[in-house]
Amino acid sequence: MGIKVLRFSGGLIAALLFFPSVRCSAKSNTRAIVHIPTKSLTSMPLFFGKDKGFFTRENVDVDLVLMSPPTAIAALVAGELDFSTTVGAGISATMRGLPIKRILYIQQYVTFALMAAPEIKSVRDLIGKSVGAVALTDATAIAAREIIKGNGVDPAAVNFFYTQSTESSRTALMSKKLAAAMLPPPFAEETQVRGFNRLADAKDYAPLSGIGLLASSDTLKRNSIKALSVIRAVLRTMLYMREPKNHSELVDYILRIHKIDSTVAAEALATVMAVYSKDGTKPRDAVQKEIDIYREALKITKPFTPEELEDMSHQRRAYEFLNR
Repeated sequence: MGIKVLRFSGGLIAALLFFPSVRCSAKSNTRAIVHIPTKSLTSMPLFFGKDKGFFTRENVDVDLVLMSPPTAIAALVAGELDFSTTVGAGISATMRGLPIKRILYIQQYVTFALMAAPEIKSVRDLIGKSVGAVALTDATAIAAREIIKGNGVDPAAVNFFYTQSTESSRTALMSKKLAAAMLPPPFAEETQVRGFNRLADAKDYAPLSGIGLLASSDTLKRNSIKALSVIRAVLRTMLYMREPKNHSELVDYILRIHKIDSTVAAEALATVMAVYSKDGTKPRDAVQKEIDIYREALKITKPFTPEELEDMSHQRRAYEFLNR
């Protein structure tokens, strides 16, 4: 898949040169370095689009790199990433004054579920126990708090443990180091088949954004064409994924990556497909509600509008181009 796990140390571009599978295209394609937080189905339009050639069609040689959301935000601001997909972590960064903008919504809502050990039957059973989320300001942690509050429990009564990745959350949950964890598809469905309990789905408690695209303001100024090309590639991929005739191909693709039961793969795919944006946007009222949830969680008093967090001009141009 050409996806590498990299650790930010102030020199991401230099680090990429040491990975032999990361190659420069023989053609004059534009190179784009895009962060994905996990190889779960939430990021599928990125790695599936790469493998299907949708990025190549847009003359983009895309490198997908795995790292934790906080690390990715730091790399994005430092100019060592072109784009990040962690729009949840990005919203808190923008609110803190960092020059980052949302430029595309892939998932309008998060697909994370609060999965718990077999003996945990309800959210109230989590009082005094450990719950795994990726990072303090990540959508997984914010969503977990909304779920817990929505079930009449004070989040302060739960011990949050930040794992830095959903893979680590899954491992910790299955090894009984955590009582519960926020997991995306297909990890949630996989653990459910193994007897773990699905206590709640994040989308039923808060309209938080799932995967999208973030870019620094400087990148958008310097590489406007690159942003447009990457967005077009993602939108083409999502259009292909929504075609019913391609469903079996997508399930087979998931099975090759995750080695799970075909029924679980189909269920996980249905979960993510249900929240994919049709055009790369998200309703304004849902974005404003999301902003208000983050402001409350992060204790930010300054008000924000969706327009202050976004630059959707590239999405509009890309969508218009594809619909000519």
